[in-house]
Amino acid sequence: MPKKLRVESYNEAVDALLKKADELGVYAIGRIQDSRGRSLSVNNGRLERIDTGSSVGIGVQVFTPEGHTGFVSSDQVTPESCRNLVETAARLARSASAFGTETNRAVFEIESNGKQTIATDFKTLDETSYDEQVKTLLGANEQARGYGNGLSVRSGHGISDPHWRIVRSDGTDISFDTPHASVGMSITAPASGGKPATASASVSGPDSRVLLDEIFQERLDLRTRKAANLAQRLVNAPQIKGGSYKLVIDYALAKGLAHEAFGHASETDGMETSILGKEGIMRVGEKMAAEFVTITDGPVLGDYAYQPVSANGMPRQTVEILKDGVLRAGLADLFSAGKAGVPISGAERIESYRNLPLPRMTNIRITVQDPVKFETRFELVTPEELRETLLANGLLKEGEPALYLAGYKGGQVNPKDGDFVFNCAAIYDLSQPDLPLYQPAIFSGKVLAALHSILGGLGPLHLDAMGHCGKGGQSVPSSGGAHSFVVVDRNENVTIGGAS
Repeated sequence: MPKKLRVESYNEAVDALLKKADELGVYAIGRIQDSRGRSLSVNNGRLERIDTGSSVGIGVQVFTPEGHTGFVSSDQVTPESCRNLVETAARLARSASAFGTETNRAVFEIESNGKQTIATDFKTLDETSYDEQVKTLLGANEQARGYGNGLSVRSGHGISDPHWRIVRSDGTDISFDTPHASVGMSITAPASGGKPATASASVSGPDSRVLLDEIFQERLDLRTRKAANLAQRLVNAPQIKGGSYKLVIDYALAKGLAHEAFGHASETDGMETSILGKEGIMRVGEKMAAEFVTITDGPVLGDYAYQPVSANGMPRQTVEILKDGVLRAGLADLFSAGKAGVPISGAERIESYRNLPLPRMTNIRITVQDPVKFETRFELVTPEELRETLLANGLLKEGEPALYLAGYKGGQVNPKDGDFVFNCAAIYDLSQPDLPLYQPAIFSGKVLAALHSILGGLGPLHLDAMGHCGKGGQSVPSSGGAHSFVVVDRNENVTIGGAS
């Protein structure tokens, strides 16, 4: 059954906050965070680091009737501290009017969401055995080192159990939790005539099951075996010749494309400088991709980036940003949605009670209509089987210049121009029956060119490509994916770096 949330114990502080706001004639939003976490690191069989921590605090944002705002925070969640925070925030808000700051009265136009508790039934940190975590992570590290000669393996495991409570002057009082956990392996193969090469594997989910449950253990082991083999083969792999090719990308790289190259551009607080905006208004209704491509963002229960409620106490909506190739909606927060010309979608997230909300992604994914059926488990797919399936379904011709880009190692994008630069983990030449392996290379280009060039997808959806997303000095969990593989036609505006 759902757990009792720790933030539900702060009723007296909440009452004091709301009463003081009413006395001062301001509208208040209080954001309480009670977070606990534990992380472990094992390096080549040695328990290297153990971190266990907790934090509690509250951020208070107030609005004057004119729409000026002030924000303060504290690690003391008591009636007295909350009254003081409201007084300080109110002074800041009223002093802002003297400087001609921009006003926003959107908070006065929303309806109350009442009192709710949205709690998961995943394990808390108190229910998780520290000794079992250490023993299992050490065992996984030892097992990974056995997948080759001289492998160096660093293993990491982290669990975070944040509980949140958002209260507003309109009677909204919502408590929820956003548990997330992961296990990762970084495997480095020694140089033997070449240079050392590193590959990685990870799994993610809501709690310690990512490390202790047999289903996750098997998944991680399959991914670790694959990464160990790849690292050893990359040591002597040559560089690919740079240029434009037909590309096949796996779901992790497709998530990177959706997240970095399109998701950030759809966040409405940046519409004045986004490729998806024109004079600050989102270009809703315009074609942005092939007509069978859809990009969706929204919370998924049990996912690494799960968040059911926004940092302003509004339900987090699942948004079809792009539907059948046409731009339909934005990731819109309370304060920038109106200016961008789109409805509020509850997209506000914060890293900590110390931060102000920003529109952010949760789980973002690319889907295509009528993907090719491809039932082989993703971890067991070989480049050979992938090539055969592409040929059999008309997505590749014999001898056609085409590359399979495996894995995602980060990237960045310029939302104004739609330029993206990503790194993959490995490259296979699909034009050759023996599928030669090449070193990772830069995958770059224009996001709209890439989206218009999508030809199709293969396999079921995978939504566990996890990471962390930075914006405005804040870092929050992110996740997403696509079909097992996405095929992108050759386009001169999408290139692979490499040897000249």
